[in-house]
Amino acid sequence: MRLLSASILTIALWAGPWPAGVSAQPSQPLSLHDAVGKALANNPELAQEQPGLEAARLEARASRAGYYPRVDFEQAYTGGNNPVYVFGTLLTQRAFTEANFNISSLNSPAAIDNLQTRVTVQQNIWDFGRTRSQADAMKLGVEVADRSYEDHRRQVILSALDAYYSLSLARDAAESARVALESAEAIEKQAGARVESGLATEADLLRSRSYAAGARQHLIEARGRIDLAKANLNRIMGDPLDAEPGETAPLKPATLVLQPEETLLAGFRDKRADYQRLLAELRQAEIEVGARKTAFLPTLGAYGTWEADNPSFANAGGTNWIAALSLRWNIYAGGADDARLQASRQRLEQKRRQITAMESAMALDIRRAMIQCRSMEQQVEVRLAAEAQIQESLRILRNRYEAGLSTMTDLLAAETERSAAHTALAEAVYRHRLSYAQLEYAAGALSESSQAVNP
Repeated sequence: MRLLSASILTIALWAGPWPAGVSAQPSQPLSLHDAVGKALANNPELAQEQPGLEAARLEARASRAGYYPRVDFEQAYTGGNNPVYVFGTLLTQRAFTEANFNISSLNSPAAIDNLQTRVTVQQNIWDFGRTRSQADAMKLGVEVADRSYEDHRRQVILSALDAYYSLSLARDAAESARVALESAEAIEKQAGARVESGLATEADLLRSRSYAAGARQHLIEARGRIDLAKANLNRIMGDPLDAEPGETAPLKPATLVLQPEETLLAGFRDKRADYQRLLAELRQAEIEVGARKTAFLPTLGAYGTWEADNPSFANAGGTNWIAALSLRWNIYAGGADDARLQASRQRLEQKRRQITAMESAMALDIRRAMIQCRSMEQQVEVRLAAEAQIQESLRILRNRYEAGLSTMTDLLAAETERSAAHTALAEAVYRHRLSYAQLEYAAGALSESSQAVNP
């Protein structure tokens, strides 16, 4: 009987506060830094933004085309006996003769073919900043796309960190459930031995068997959560869902340095990519207002055309050219220009209010994350002390049960408390790590090299 009790105590001590995992043959270790690196390189949501970034750069390049001339080449074949068409074609082909002045020829000319080749050059000379405004807006569009991508990268880092520690938590819970099952089975054996020796009743044995069945169910559920956590981490890292991600680091309490809230609030505007993106959108709205004003001003342009008119490919005809300057000024467009100007001013005001609201929201995010991080740090300390006390209480109760001084109900309740205390401690460490990462994200400091990723 003493040997059996000693084996139970050995199981409890071997379980320890921080079991390594549930696998008999652990896979290769996967550090948090490596998991984040794989996510940034292979995450499917992040990868889908690459074409958008390239498209924004190409659109910016296209917007600068307004500074350069436009050259068009056109070739057309026409034929017919329309008097005006025949008269004009003969002139452009340099084929008009005195015979063509004949009244009958003028009224009923013979059909004629024309192969026309034309090259046209157009150049915008001055448009009061329309082209510049468009180019500046597209350049800011590149910045908006870059800032969005940067913010998405930080979101992926936060998601990868959450998924990584979720897998560590699931493995910890499964290991705790496995140890609880072994302990429950040992208690069941001990209860059976005591029943056989007349020191306990059948009720103790039935109760211990029911407890062991519940422990088996908890272990099955915990292993299912491991599979789900693996699939989630694999997807974020861009791996097949059924791949083995590797052995994640156990959830151990760690001291994470918290910067003063004033320091975080002083620099978050420059570090938050989503805030910088909104500032770029504000500048775009300002440019749009200026561009709408230029709609009330004229544009000055030049164009030139060189044309060749031939009867066919084999026969040469005549060539001509035209050059011109043009001034275009819209006088009235039904009030559309003014309405568009007013709409752009409203969008500008909307962006200004969005910035004000976002500054307040970001400050609140930092305050909330700071409070949560401090709270979870204190909870980890409390859970550590509570687990140590419950472990000692369980050891005493096992000795008392063996001596007949406590009931099976007391022993099973203590075992349940031990398992719950260990799970609560692991969850507190998980939430502490995650809240610290959320604080770095709120302050705009979360990156591959920040403390949250390299604790």
